[in-house]
Order: sequence, then C-alpha cells, then structure tokens
Amino acid sequence: MAGPSYILIHVFGTVRDELDRADRGKRSYSGWLREFVSDTPQRLTEIARLVDLLTENGWSLVGSPYDCDVMLERAIDRANAEQELRRAEVWDRLLQVCSADDDGNAIWRDHPEGKPSRPRRRRRVRRPPTSREQGS
Repeated sequence: MAGPSYILIHVFGTVRDELDRADRGKRSYSGWLREFVSDTPQRLTEIARLVDLLTENGWSLVGSPYDCDVMLERAIDRANAEQELRRAEVWDRLLQVCSADDDGNAIWRDHPEGKPSRPRRRRRVRRPPTSREQGS
C-alpha cells in the first residue's frame, strides 16, 4: 500500500497573501481588490463543490496545519491519484484552487508540515520527598 498523499487548498486568502500573488504592475491594487472581492464567493463555491467531488472519490478531510486551509488525504501515491482525478474530470478544477508544494505539484507526497507528530509521551516526574520521608 502506498503512503498517503495530500491536497491542500487555500480557502480564506488574506488580502496580504493575495496581493503578494497578484501580478503586480499590470493593474491597480484598487481595481484588483474589487475583482478579488467579487471573485471570492465564486471561489468558495468552487472549493465546496470540489471538496464534495474529492470526498466522493475516496479523499478524506483531515486537519489542516493552518486554519485558513482545507486539507484532504488519501492512501494512494501521487501518480495514481493524479490519474484517478483526471479520469474523474476533477484535475483541471483542482489546479485552479489548490496550493502546490515546493516543487509545484498539486498533490503533496509528504504532509505539508513534515510527518504529523504523534502525541508526545508524558514523562513521569518524581515528586520531591516530603519532610516525613526525609526523616527530619
């Protein structure tokens, strides 16, 4: 069985992030902002539809490393996941909204924050001896 693959979708793009991503110099920020605000509800609707389609295709929602993202996981390797999503005719829609990994891949091979950490084991802490146990 292949290791899990992940899809990360940035949902609530903050204006600062979007400004950094916008193609600077081609239009004014005020014009861009009007376009961004009118585009946001459509983007959220598309993300909601896409999440429905992905969950129907075996992906499950898992906790995202960031509050403003949606992360999906499936126990399948990246190549097979991409082929299945192309067959399901979801791939082009996914490319429009997903957050790519450092290599530009839509499907993450590794967890975005490295391997998800297991719950830490609590170390037993010895209590100091009471005065009666010390013998004073």
